[in-house]
Amino acid sequence: MRMREWIAENIGYRFFGCLYNKSHDHIFDFIEPKIPKDFLHRNIFDLGCGDGTNTVRVQKLFKANEIVGYDHNNFLLKRARKKGLKVKKFDFSKSLPKGEMAAFTFSLHHAFDKEKTLKTAVKKFKYIFICEPCLDLYHWLFDGGEPLPKEKWILLFDEALKKYLIYQYKNNLIVFYKKVKRG
Repeated sequence: MRMREWIAENIGYRFFGCLYNKSHDHIFDFIEPKIPKDFLHRNIFDLGCGDGTNTVRVQKLFKANEIVGYDHNNFLLKRARKKGLKVKKFDFSKSLPKGEMAAFTFSLHHAFDKEKTLKTAVKKFKYIFICEPCLDLYHWLFDGGEPLPKEKWILLFDEALKKYLIYQYKNNLIVFYKKVKRG
């Protein structure tokens, strides 16, 4: 574990939760009209849910039938439970559950092997929603994960997802993927 990641996991998240999520309303305001209609009313697995702040936003925007947050950090899971969310301890860098729709909201950049994680998600979920920051000075200095530059995110999405919808809002990429049956 890198030093920045250890500090974030054991000090930052323990005492402050996911502070950066508190200011994400404008991002979700941008996302709302972009959501494909067939992404609504799904059972959602929020992979890397953190303190649940964005999980609540995803639940509302996607009008989720059910949403379950997954994270490996006990401090963050405790905060998410206090928001009334159903959560499970789980490290998506090791494996993934199987379900209808996966959401990676500012979490995929924490995966040790992003390509493997995303390809596994494609196998285990029909729908995938991704919102990830591109590498910038803030994320290079302070983030516990490893955001990629925009070009590398797109290469990863092209390799793992093949066909998807993508939008950019400020420094964030928003992706909607739906598995298509091959005939």
